Amino acid sequence: MDINALIDELAANAGDLWFLALIGAFFVMICESAKPKPAEGESRAGPQGFALLVMILSLLTPLLLFLHAFLTASGALIAIVAAIGGAIIVSAIVGWIISAAAPRFGRTLNRAAPYLAVVVFALTLYVTWESVFTFVNGFIARG
Repeated sequence: MDINALIDELAANAGDLWFLALIGAFFVMICESAKPKPAEGESRAGPQGFALLVMILSLLTPLLLFLHAFLTASGALIAIVAAIGGAIIVSAIVGWIISAAAPRFGRTLNRAAPYLAVVVFALTLYVTWESVFTFVNGFIARG
């Protein structure tokens, strides 16, 4: 099957806002992975409070995007996996390059990541809630 046809099917079924949420998640993942190594004497504490909540939201965002795309465009599974997997891998590489090449810029991006992650999660939740809710509701009703 032609990959362009699969991407067209994904775009038609998942919607434009889904792609916008995917682009937002891509940018947030770049910001999160752009944190440079700690400086001498700088310690890293584990995430607590808001940072822990943002970490959980950042993990849920790609999962919700995948579920929505799978439920609405199930015939385009390879395009879904390629789009989301590619976004995750490329954003990690770009963030790593930014943290190595421009640590101050990477630190700034990393500081903005939690706020951007909340906004992108809200958009993702708006885009995906109906299909995910229908799926969970049907799963519970059958079980």
